Amino acid sequence: MNPITIRISTEADSARIHELAELDGHAAPKGEAVLAEVNGRLVAAVGVADGVAVADPFMLTSDTLEVLRVRAEQERERTLGRGPLLGRLMLIRQRAGVIA
Repeated sequence: MNPITIRISTEADSARIHELAELDGHAAPKGEAVLAEVNGRLVAAVGVADGVAVADPFMLTSDTLEVLRVRAEQERERTLGRGPLLGRLMLIRQRAGVIA
């Protein structure tokens, strides 16, 4: 198994993220994203602000996407200035449809 590199996107990654989204058949995440690369090849991305996930449909990426979602949540908490517990509770409430 090849090592996976996880990092925050830069402007230079925009075209690659859009290409991955097109391959996946979904809209690309907007703004900053957490990326997963294998041997320099982008295999998955999750938007920090919107949580939108895209992945290479020809690779097994479900575990990778879970890691990226957790990392995106951490970035969101850091950006919003919320502590981990409050951010997690807000996310749980949002997923349950309690808050928009």
